[in-house]
Amino acid sequence: MKSVTDTYYYGSDVTYSGGTYTLINSFKEPSSNWSNIYSSKLKSNHYTCMGGKTCTSVYYIYYTTSTYMYYIELTGGKKVEGALTDMLDNNSGSSTIKGNRTLSGTLDYWYYTNIEQKGYSSYIEDTVWCNDRSIYQLNGWNPDGGSLRSDLSFGAYGRADVTHTPSLSCSRATDRFTVSTSNGNGALIYPVGLLTADEIMLAGGKSGTSNSNYYLYTGSSWWTGSPYDFSSGRAYELSVTSSGNLSYYGVNFPYGVRPSVSLRPGTSITGGDGTVENPYTILTD
Repeated sequence: MKSVTDTYYYGSDVTYSGGTYTLINSFKEPSSNWSNIYSSKLKSNHYTCMGGKTCTSVYYIYYTTSTYMYYIELTGGKKVEGALTDMLDNNSGSSTIKGNRTLSGTLDYWYYTNIEQKGYSSYIEDTVWCNDRSIYQLNGWNPDGGSLRSDLSFGAYGRADVTHTPSLSCSRATDRFTVSTSNGNGALIYPVGLLTADEIMLAGGKSGTSNSNYYLYTGSSWWTGSPYDFSSGRAYELSVTSSGNLSYYGVNFPYGVRPSVSLRPGTSITGGDGTVENPYTILTD
């Protein structure tokens, strides 16, 4: 939103009763443009009715520039915390990449065609595929202050770009994708997924550093299973680039997908070198 008027009230929080939001600790900030309030009171006063002190839909401002204000609309008594829960804890549907067994080019289609239909399912372990949506930085999504920046960054962002410390733990139960509920969330139909950015770091990939000398390098760009951040209305995912480094791109980029599975315990390699021309031969007990 570009224009702003001096009739706007802002609040640190809201109450909700009888279908109406009411701003808490509300105040006016006289201004004719966003540059005048860009780095002042909005840091801890994200809520506005874009008018008076009460409204049936309230707006949460998560990002401003000198010219524009970016917001989400909240209804039904929901506040920003509830909106984030809806965004980050919802496992009700498959992603485009996960798809289903009838949709060509998706993980489930690959598994159904190459594993299940060929009788190899008994060799595959129902391992945890971690889609880590833990939050590294809330920035403007923090109602109690912080930078008025648009990016909501996730755990893999911190481990890949800041600390460079990969981890194989998956802190949130809702992010542990499995077929069975005995070891995860039971949301999958088939035990197939994408490698995480952490697994790629352990193999030799590094953010911002080209590397063509590790086994996950292909010379092409392909997606990991690790979300990076949500910024200015677009979701970003970590990927391995054609140079072999870890980077991030908007999820609308036409990158490749590399389905991954885990062999069950007791499986041995009896031959092959893992290439297309000479694939591994496995032996089960």
